[in-house]
Amino acid sequence: MNNNIKIFENDIPPEIDLSKEKLIGVDCEALGLTLGRDPLTLVQLGLASKNFYLVKLNRKTYEAPNLVKVLSNNSIEFIMHYSRQDLLWLKYHLKVKPLKIFDTKVASKLARTMSNMHGYKDLVKELCGKDISKKEQQSDWGNPNLSSKQISYAAADTEHLFEIKDKLTEMLKREKRFELFKKCMDVIPSLVELEISGFKPSIFEH
Repeated sequence: MNNNIKIFENDIPPEIDLSKEKLIGVDCEALGLTLGRDPLTLVQLGLASKNFYLVKLNRKTYEAPNLVKVLSNNSIEFIMHYSRQDLLWLKYHLKVKPLKIFDTKVASKLARTMSNMHGYKDLVKELCGKDISKKEQQSDWGNPNLSSKQISYAAADTEHLFEIKDKLTEMLKREKRFELFKKCMDVIPSLVELEISGFKPSIFEH
């Protein structure tokens, strides 16, 4: 296992200070996608320095004050892929609302209109020139003893977000769509609130 990957039970230790970070990659693992039925089990934080912090949550209490403090820091921009799902889990289970979000999936859909391939694996291949496996995505993330493959997969899910962000930002600015992208990011917290309240974004459809 990579020495830059640290795994913690319940919360980040207080001695780890991430308050000075400008960018943090964030991803979550759960036992399914149904809010209220499928528990959130793991939160991954990745840094540009290639250090990764994996937090195995206490599913009885979901008390993680140090992690919540990081995610509540309004001076940090959090890079996510399909942020709406991660933000739903974080809001529902940890009662936290990260505000400064860069969603690479939304950015890709706005910038790469020549393609219909906007998954994380697709972006890592297209923009970073690397092949990654998503096989572990549907593995048992409720297992208290995560396998080395799961741990490596969890870290990789944030590792490439920084390069993807930089390249998509360049494309968005080139195509004069970056301001539109920022407006999309402003909307996401409202979409999360909508779904937490039991409604779907389809409410806006005819």
